Amino acid sequence: MQAHPSCPGERIAALFATMPTPTRVQTARTAGREFAAQSLTDDDLELTRAVIEHCIHDIDAAVRQAIAEAVQECEFLSHDLALKLALDVEEVALPIVSSSPVLSDEDLFRVLETATNGKQMAIAARPHLGLLSTGWLAEHGCYSALKICLGNETAIIGKAAYQHLMARFGDVEPIQKLLVERPYLPTEVVSQLFDFISEEYKQILIARNPVAENTSVYKILTAREKLLAKTLDRRMTDYEQKKKCLALDREGRLTSTLMLRLLIMGNHSFFAAALGHASGISKKRVVSLTSGRGYLGLQRLYERAALPPYHYTAFRITLEEHRKALHYHPRADQENFRQRILDRIALTYGWDADMTQEELMEKLLPKRLH
Repeated sequence: MQAHPSCPGERIAALFATMPTPTRVQTARTAGREFAAQSLTDDDLELTRAVIEHCIHDIDAAVRQAIAEAVQECEFLSHDLALKLALDVEEVALPIVSSSPVLSDEDLFRVLETATNGKQMAIAARPHLGLLSTGWLAEHGCYSALKICLGNETAIIGKAAYQHLMARFGDVEPIQKLLVERPYLPTEVVSQLFDFISEEYKQILIARNPVAENTSVYKILTAREKLLAKTLDRRMTDYEQKKKCLALDREGRLTSTLMLRLLIMGNHSFFAAALGHASGISKKRVVSLTSGRGYLGLQRLYERAALPPYHYTAFRITLEEHRKALHYHPRADQENFRQRILDRIALTYGWDADMTQEELMEKLLPKRLH
């Protein structure tokens, strides 16, 4: 008599070996959804995880695709599983490379190195795409993926990437249009574009990238916000914070740059109150969603608050640095710590390091003030 398999993996393998493909697909889909819903007890969770791990090795792509679609937004999916799915064939990988919060910029770069055009396009559309990925797309990506990347206002594109873009497709009219409509173009790129774009696009470029004549206005706005942040950086009750947020909102001064400034300063309490007011969520819930390991909660809160998409990366960087400080250097010199945050934000956005906070905040102000 044949012995029954003893461990869960062996039992699952034996069960799946005789199961027809449509049933395996449905089983994979159900397991993935239950796992992502976080509704399982410890034993059931362990069994479901074993089913998922078995399914991502299934010979039939439809089974692997069912898993990918079910867990594409799961924050607690293991990194190894997410990366394996992302490196799979296109129909399996697309849900993961499009949406998975588990994949880092480094992971996406690795996927791009062997990516089909479809994968490139899916990655190019991801919110808040990082410098490594946009750099690869600019230098090697297909034309369609580049158009999507340029149209993705939340994507962070560095100076070197813009150089590759202009070298490859600078003379192509649709690319020129997308370039001049990008937010926060580096000054060098603006100057280079002027050499070969039409008069119509030059006017758009000037309108979206105001220069010397508006400098004093930006400096005044930055100085006012600095003073406001200083007055807010004090001990307040939740009620006082809520009342202040309401007043600032009515005056049009509860801006994303003010919130970012307070967060950089380390005033997490008022930042949470302000983001809660802007998103319509309680401060307690904001603290819960922004203090965990993942960032999907922050991203959804940010989008709900309708804050400028291009500022999200600066918020995420600041939170990351504060979390690191909490674990690794809680007594770090505050001035050096703050400068590290400023430098990382500046470099990520393609600007020079060693900026003062006022210089950085001035650059992050909206390009159109009226």
